[in-house]
Amino acid sequence: MKILLLNDEFYTTGASTAMLRLAERLVKNHEVYVMPRIDGEGEIRKKFEALGIPIVKNIDSADLVVANTLMAGAHVAEAGPKVPVVWWIHEAEVGRDMILRFPQLAPGFRHASHIVFQTEYQRIVYGSFLFDSPAMAHVLPFWNDAIYRQEDLQPKPKDKKRIVCIGTIEPRKRMEDTIMAVNAMPAELRNQVEVVFIGKFLQLSDGARKLADAMPERYRFLGELPNEETLCYLASADAYVLASYSESQPLTIWEAFELEVPVCLSDLETYRHIGLRHAHNAMMHPVGNVEMLSSNLRMVLTSDDVRRSITRGGKSLLLKNLTSDWADEFERIIHRAQAQAEIKKLGY
Repeated sequence: MKILLLNDEFYTTGASTAMLRLAERLVKNHEVYVMPRIDGEGEIRKKFEALGIPIVKNIDSADLVVANTLMAGAHVAEAGPKVPVVWWIHEAEVGRDMILRFPQLAPGFRHASHIVFQTEYQRIVYGSFLFDSPAMAHVLPFWNDAIYRQEDLQPKPKDKKRIVCIGTIEPRKRMEDTIMAVNAMPAELRNQVEVVFIGKFLQLSDGARKLADAMPERYRFLGELPNEETLCYLASADAYVLASYSESQPLTIWEAFELEVPVCLSDLETYRHIGLRHAHNAMMHPVGNVEMLSSNLRMVLTSDDVRRSITRGGKSLLLKNLTSDWADEFERIIHRAQAQAEIKKLGY
């Protein structure tokens, strides 16, 4: 089967990493090529090229399209009448907000053959667009197995307590909250801490930027790194922070669980649907509550009992989820979409 992967961009995000992992599976059995919605360089582009997957500029001649992220909605609407499309949506509330800003994304729900979500929460968020959609909707959590491929994952050396933040530095991720939370710590602890930010830099609030510029040895911005190197930094972390105001099912949380790194998260509704609970497997704070984030960080950085408890809870949740093969299930969805298209051609 000729399968076109419509990716969003080639810099490292959870969605682009997910598409890369799917490509690694599909290229074994199919003719695969990739088309970016926004072309450019990036670590993910290098990985596709290393797999020998051609990068193209149009959807012509594909037997089936896998479209990645909500931002592909207009392309889904355009391609859907011609070829079966499996639409892989990674966004939660932020995706709904994008549809309100860019209504041309919405027709994708009427033209996709199948829609794949990561959580039941996303099905709720997009419910008003699904009620009359002919697409079959699936909930399929995604796991990144990059950790298990590295036989000797060596944590990066450090001489301070290390907090790691991974993700594009932009308003949704609220990276500034971690800077402000560390700044709010007692001086004795604050002086023992460094914060490492890994991800493409787009935007940071003025106050946080001034603090970071004044203390570059405390707040380190490393930019985009290969996944393998990012995992080495995560493995060295004393805490991982994701303070976003919107997520669906972030890969980095599960990677931190596997590496037994305590996780501090904003308290999002989606996390209840994937089994995350405050003080059981993560420390949580209301979105934007810097004081509580600072308090949670103080606990995980100074209390061995708290660290042991939540990292054990996180590892337990992860291991229960790893019993299913998401890529195998995704390939079955692809075959089902293709078979349904063939039946439709026969007039049934």
